[in-house]
Amino acid sequence: MKELLFAAGVGMAGAKARHPDSGADAKVRPLSAEARHPDSGVGIEALPPSAKDSQPNDGERKHRPMLRNANIDYSHGTFFVTIQAAFNKTIFGAIVGAKSVLNELGEAVAASLRSLGERYPGTEVIEFVVMPNHVHVILRIARRRDNRKHQLGYVIGRFKGWISKVYRDLVAAERAVDVGTTPWQRDYWDKLVTTDEQLEAYRRYIRQNPAKWTRDRFGAVTSHSFGEIGLLNARLVGFVASQGAFTSELKPRLLWRKGAGPGMAGAEARYPDQLEPVISTFTSAQERAVLGKLLAKGRRFVRIYPGGIPPPNELEPMVAAACEAGNALLISPVATGTGINKQRAVWCNEYVLKNAAEVWAGAITPGHTLDSLVKALWPRNAGAEARHPSAEARQP
Repeated sequence: MKELLFAAGVGMAGAKARHPDSGADAKVRPLSAEARHPDSGVGIEALPPSAKDSQPNDGERKHRPMLRNANIDYSHGTFFVTIQAAFNKTIFGAIVGAKSVLNELGEAVAASLRSLGERYPGTEVIEFVVMPNHVHVILRIARRRDNRKHQLGYVIGRFKGWISKVYRDLVAAERAVDVGTTPWQRDYWDKLVTTDEQLEAYRRYIRQNPAKWTRDRFGAVTSHSFGEIGLLNARLVGFVASQGAFTSELKPRLLWRKGAGPGMAGAEARYPDQLEPVISTFTSAQERAVLGKLLAKGRRFVRIYPGGIPPPNELEPMVAAACEAGNALLISPVATGTGINKQRAVWCNEYVLKNAAEVWAGAITPGHTLDSLVKALWPRNAGAEARHPSAEARQP
């Protein structure tokens, strides 16, 4: 394992952005045919039944209908709004435990929402949450003589346009996930809130959204297993690396070790014992390269499959042999054949980071979800003694 693991650091520069005081109105466009509600199939039942009225039909569409209701006066009122990230991509951060931990782009989204009332008189942000791939916000727009006929769409359009500019600047600086020319899906969902009961239900839904993100969608990571289950009782060494990095650039660095302080890198870092099992999802190229070396050396490992453990006859021969020899454990939160899901993969990486006695990393791309996870579990301003990520109080 010595040739695999070396010590180094992780960093990402910050950025400041200024909101424009003027400019052309951003246009709100119809929803694409591929659109899906960010909570489709999961947690949406927590909303009042009428909240589903504005969700798009999942069937085939030859035309893109507007999501606005012709019977609603959008010049004023209280609205529950959902805005989806482009292609349902995870671009604003990650859920760690029961909190939404935002990256640089996600923080810009939150800051812009907080300032909507200052920039658009008569607009009040009652509650909001920025999730990894969507935003929920409750807006109250006061009745004013200078309001537009579609004041809600005007405010949302300007907000989305500003964040699109911030997004393009961050992508150019390689500090955000590149999902195309805009971070947003077309249009947005809205629901007119007419009673105090509805308002409280939506506020409760927003507050509970981060906590339900993993609990509702994914079961325990150890729900399904194959191989030597006793490996979970061993001292585990975690390894993580972002997608897209070249294996030729693999230079693992120590991120955290139980009982060591923040200055643990360099001379103080010791290499893991040859008998310590390595735990990882082994999905990125650099993670798979580590798995290959572990297999070649007969090392023990725990592999997490975010999309379900393959049937025994479809496992790689060396992985199957390692399981039979008691040198490997395969675990997954879902049944065989479920398929890969990005948010579930993040959930599995969080399990690696929280359950390893020490964690090493390959390349970590700034602004991506793995970067958000690492920063949430090991804040830069930690005290003199590093704490294991299983502790509760560690959010920045």
